[in-house]
Amino acid sequence: MNLAIDIGNTTVKSALFSGSTMKEAHMQFGELEEMLKRCKIKRAIISKSGEDAETEERLRELGIPVLYLNDTTALPITVTYKTPDTLGPDRIAGSVAASHLFTGHNVLKIDFGTCITYDFINQKREFEGGAISPGMMMRFKALHNYTAKLPLIDPMQYTAYELTGTDTNHSLLSGVMNGIKSEVEGIIKEYEARFGDLKVVATGGDSGLFVTLLKSEIFARPYLVLEGLNTILNFNQ
Repeated sequence: MNLAIDIGNTTVKSALFSGSTMKEAHMQFGELEEMLKRCKIKRAIISKSGEDAETEERLRELGIPVLYLNDTTALPITVTYKTPDTLGPDRIAGSVAASHLFTGHNVLKIDFGTCITYDFINQKREFEGGAISPGMMMRFKALHNYTAKLPLIDPMQYTAYELTGTDTNHSLLSGVMNGIKSEVEGIIKEYEARFGDLKVVATGGDSGLFVTLLKSEIFARPYLVLEGLNTILNFNQ
């Protein structure tokens, strides 16, 4: 069995794979610990955007060989990014999975996480680069932290985001939610105009929310980064 772990800025995700098939996925350390006790893990791969010393120490205690994904790791795609050493490993892993899902196509991967990242992989399986913008909660927090009177609101308490906000809370909702919606749709249209045969895949904690708001055809893949990590681990076998 393979174990893939994505240590992000706010969460730690893990998944168990048999070959290329995902058997289970978890979001909490306790769930990972329980899985480690009952499953025979042959090897593991870790992507680190954040820190989680507890998980890494546990793998060392169990003697599980770990591959750390970085800019020197062998990949099934070619990275043409000018500064690969600054490229987040989660972006690499998600791009590997997106390219693997849509072999022979141009692919735009959008990760709705702490930041919203856009990554383009062409039909020749070359990672060219993309864009990074503030994520949903980062935008709400910035509006609150950098002003004197704007409140910090929880967007999950609302089910609609009207274009014209009729009070301060709904104006904030419109600015952030409709702003992200317009941003994403605009970037997709730019890529569609420049590159034909484009597939769009979304992942990240907020992807489920925005995929339903967007008009473009987008494939939702919540565990895309973990799938990519497993693909990389198998490639390095």
